[in-house]
Amino acid sequence: MPFFGLPLASASFDHVQLSETRFARGAFLPLHRHDDAYLTFVLAGAYRERANGQTRACDTRTLVLHPAGDTHEDDFAQTPTRCLNAVLAPAFVRRLGGAAAALERGGVIAGPQVAMLGDRISAELRASDAMTPMIVEGLLLELFGVLARSERPRGTRAWLAEAHAILGRTFAQKPTLAGLAAEVGVHPVHLAREFRARYGTSVGEHVRALRVAFARERIAGGASLTTVAAEAGFADQSHFTRTFKRIAGMSPAAFRRRLR
Repeated sequence: MPFFGLPLASASFDHVQLSETRFARGAFLPLHRHDDAYLTFVLAGAYRERANGQTRACDTRTLVLHPAGDTHEDDFAQTPTRCLNAVLAPAFVRRLGGAAAALERGGVIAGPQVAMLGDRISAELRASDAMTPMIVEGLLLELFGVLARSERPRGTRAWLAEAHAILGRTFAQKPTLAGLAAEVGVHPVHLAREFRARYGTSVGEHVRALRVAFARERIAGGASLTTVAAEAGFADQSHFTRTFKRIAGMSPAAFRRRLR
C-alpha cells in the first residue's frame, strides 16, 4: 500500500523502500494497514496515531515502529509534519534475527542515536548515488542494533510526555530547565534525571537537536542561513554553524550545497 501525504522523495532498493512525505496541518488518515513491516522517522512536526485502542504520540525526532499488518489511523491536527518511511521486506526482517523483536512490539522510540540515524537515511535518500543502497542498509542494521541493545521502553509518565511535547513547540524560545519543570509540576532535578532515563539525552541536548532538525527543514525549503539561525533560536551565526556541524556532521552551507 502506498503512503499518503505529499511525496517529496522516494527510492526502492533490495528489500527496502524509502519515501519522504509531507502532511499539511489538519490532515487525517482513516484506519488503514500496510502488509509489510515499516519504520517512520518523524523528521519535523508531530502527529497522533491510534492503534489497538491506544494513542501513540509521534513527536519530532521520534521513530515509530510498525509490525507487518499494523492497523492504525493518523491525525495531523497539530502541525505540518514531514516523515521518512522505510518499508522492510520480509527477507530483510528475517535477517535481523532477534533484533527484530523491537519491530514486532511496535511503538514509539526516542533518543539522539535514533534521531541521528533518521537524519542520515534522509540525507542519503536526497543525495542518492551508487553507494546509497549499501549505506542505507548499513544504517538500518545499525538502528536495529541500537534498539536491540536498549531495554524495552518504559511507559512514559504523563508529565514527562508533556515536557517532551512542550520542547517540541518552544525549542526556539530558549526554554530553561527550571521553567519547563515548573510548567509540568515537578522538581528540575527530577525532570533532568527522568528525561535522560526515558529519552537517552539531556533536555539541553534535545533542544539543540530540535533546533538543528528545524534548521535542516528550513534550509531544504530555500531559506537563507541567517534567517534560519535566527528562527531556530541560535544566538549568532557562528553558534548556529558550530552546533549544526556537531549534530549533522557538516556545516549548514555544506548541507545546502548537498541538496542542490
